Amino acid sequence: MNANNLEISASGRKYYRFASLCLLIILLAMTLNDLPIQKVLGTLGASPIWAVSAVIFLFFLVHNRFCLYLDKYSRLFIIYFFWTFSVSLAQCVWYYFAEGTILNHYGASVFNKHFFASSYYLFYFLVIYCASYALRLVPGVFFKKAIILIAFFLTLVIAVEYVLPDILAPFHLSMEGYGIGSRLRLLSPEPSIAAFTFNIFLLLAITLSNVSLVRLILWGTLVVGNLLIGSKSSLVLIMSGGLLVFYFNMSLIQKLKSLVMLIPVVGVVVYIFLHTVLPALAIDIENFSSVSTRMITSLWAVCSLFYYPLGEGYGTYTVWFFHPLDTATSLADSLVPFQLNLLEINDMADTGDYLSAKSGILFSIIHSGFMAVIFYFILFRSSFKDVQKINIGYYQKTLLRVTLWYSLLSILFAVNMEVLYAFLLPFIVVNYLKINHKR
Repeated sequence: MNANNLEISASGRKYYRFASLCLLIILLAMTLNDLPIQKVLGTLGASPIWAVSAVIFLFFLVHNRFCLYLDKYSRLFIIYFFWTFSVSLAQCVWYYFAEGTILNHYGASVFNKHFFASSYYLFYFLVIYCASYALRLVPGVFFKKAIILIAFFLTLVIAVEYVLPDILAPFHLSMEGYGIGSRLRLLSPEPSIAAFTFNIFLLLAITLSNVSLVRLILWGTLVVGNLLIGSKSSLVLIMSGGLLVFYFNMSLIQKLKSLVMLIPVVGVVVYIFLHTVLPALAIDIENFSSVSTRMITSLWAVCSLFYYPLGEGYGTYTVWFFHPLDTATSLADSLVPFQLNLLEINDMADTGDYLSAKSGILFSIIHSGFMAVIFYFILFRSSFKDVQKINIGYYQKTLLRVTLWYSLLSILFAVNMEVLYAFLLPFIVVNYLKINHKR
C-alpha cells in the first residue's frame, strides 16, 4: 500500500481508454438507485455500483501490481470503515456473550445486520478510490464532458418520465403510485433522492462547463427539473448553500457585487417556495406523519450520542435503540404545541422495518456515535480547504462551495444515503481539481 498522493507512472497512461470507460460506468451507475434486483440482494442491490466498483477495483489493483494509491479522501473512507467495523463487531460479540444469542428482538442476526450495514462504507471507499485512480489516467476534458453528458442524460430521463413513465419500469422496484402527472423520481426510489442526484450532477456540470450558453441551459434545466420532481426541500437547500457561501466565503465587496445577481434569483426562489414548497409542507404538517417521524428520528440520533458515545452499532442498533428513541419521542412531544403522529414510529419499533433516521449523517451517528461526527467534520472541512487552495476561477470556486454545502445539508437533514452514491461526486471533483492543479 502506498498512502502518498503520488502520480501514476507515465507507462500506465496507455490504459486511459479502459480507465475512461471505467470512469463513465461509475458515473452512470451513480444515477441508478432503484433496480428490481434489490428484491433478492436487499437495499444494497438497488444500485449496480457495488458490483461495478468491486470489479473495477480488482482490475486497477492487478494493473498496479497490488499497490494502493490512496489519496486523502479514499484514505479517510477506508480508515472510517475499518474503525467503525471493528467497534461494531466488538459490540455484536459483547451482545452475544451478554444475552446468549445472536438474534435481535425481531429474530434477525445482529452479525448479519452488522456485515450488511457496514458494507456501504466499504463501497463508498471503492467508488472514491476507483474514480480517483481513473482520473489519474484519463484526460481531464473527458471527465468534464462525462459529467455534462450525464447531466443532459438525466434531463432526458425527466422528459421521458414526464410523458411516458412506464418506459422506466425496468429500472424500478415498483411503479405503484407513479403515473402521468405525479412527482417524478428519475431512476431513484423516491423524489427526494432523485432531486439530490439530479442537482449534484447539474451543479457540477455548470461548475465544469466553460461555455456560457451551456451553463444557462443547465441553470434553466435545474429549476424546471426540480419543479417537475416536486422535492419540497431541494431548491431551498441549494439556496441555503448559496447563502452560507455568501456569509462565510465572500468579502464585503464580493457580497455587494453578488447581491446584484442574487436579487432576481432570490425572487424566483421565493416565488417557487410560496407557490410550490409551502403548500406541500402545509399538507405534511396537517398530516403530521412525515414531520413527526423526521423530528423524532433526528432527536434519536442526538440522544444516542449520550447513551452510546461509540454508537449503537451496525448490528446491535436494532437492539439498543429503545431507550434513545423513547427519550427522543418524549423530548419531541415536549417541544411542539401539537400532538405528534406516532403511527410510523410505532410501526418501525414494532416490526423493525425501515428502522432508521431519515437522513444519512444522522443514521451514521446512530451507528457509530462521535466517530461519525468527527469523520464528516474532517471530510467536509478538508474539501472546503481544498477548494480554497486549488487554482480555479472565482465562479467555479463559488459553485463548488455551494454544491458542497448543498450536499452536506441534504445528507444531514433531508435524504438517506445508503445507495445515494452521488454524494461522493463533489469530493471526487474537488480531488480531481486539486491533483490537476498540482500537475
